[in-house]
Amino acid sequence: MLSVRQELCRSTACPALLSVILNHHFLPAEQLQEHKSIHDMNIIPSSNTSQVSPPKEILKNGFAKVVAGGRIVRIDSQKPYLERMVTGSHPVGGETATGANSKELAILESISANLDAGIKFVDQQETSLAKIGGKLSEMALCLNKSKCPDSNHEERTQLQEKFSQAKDAIFKESISSFDHSALFSNGPSKPLTIAVPNHGEWEGLSVERSDLGQVGMKTLMNGKVYGDGPGFHLDHGSIKRAFSEWRSLCTSNRLSWGMLVDRLHGITSLRQKILDGNQWRIPEFNPNPKYGPLKRPHRNN
Repeated sequence: MLSVRQELCRSTACPALLSVILNHHFLPAEQLQEHKSIHDMNIIPSSNTSQVSPPKEILKNGFAKVVAGGRIVRIDSQKPYLERMVTGSHPVGGETATGANSKELAILESISANLDAGIKFVDQQETSLAKIGGKLSEMALCLNKSKCPDSNHEERTQLQEKFSQAKDAIFKESISSFDHSALFSNGPSKPLTIAVPNHGEWEGLSVERSDLGQVGMKTLMNGKVYGDGPGFHLDHGSIKRAFSEWRSLCTSNRLSWGMLVDRLHGITSLRQKILDGNQWRIPEFNPNPKYGPLKRPHRNN
């Protein structure tokens, strides 16, 4: 799979910016209705850092989704919690279930499938982030060359065309999806939720869509390096801020990957213990609507 570091090494960004990116240590490995076009964003200059943002609760966009039955689906409040949050439309422990602990094993298989789907979502997100990083470095190179005193009008016009092509490529990646669910958002959005058992309770793991609606990326996507076309002229600070936001998204992506892989190993181990004769009870969902069916400890989200 294409990694962020490999994609950046193939690009030809200016040495100063590229060294900042490559020296950063990463941790080990709806659709259009859910977010607006990046080109429709309001322009917020990178120098405006004192603007007060609305509460996050107001800014949350998209539909609440869970991973159930190995698929990313909207929450169906008409279904029982177990079917709604874990198994999806697949029956568990029905008439075809035979043998001791058959229902428990079926539940664990559904959880494993959900975690695997979450890992694939994060992997696809990483691939798109790598492509975005490569285009950011191309944009940085266009800006550097356009600032060179030796460049003429024709060369700068060509650089602006390359810059616009890189912007179009980033926009194309920003609307990519996995299992009909957007990989990215334009501002804060509702995460995907995966329910897993933990110490006799159901716990909700949150998998975030990468937010491309931050100030640095907004500024970059509404800017230009040369010419009289729409947008405003960018400086090196704008590029650096966009890179900083991109690195944070890459780090969050790898943290999510590590969390999901760790939980998948735990479910696999629990399943093996049941096969070896140990007992395990399926946790009950919290019926209190005030707190919701899932526990969400900050240390694990």
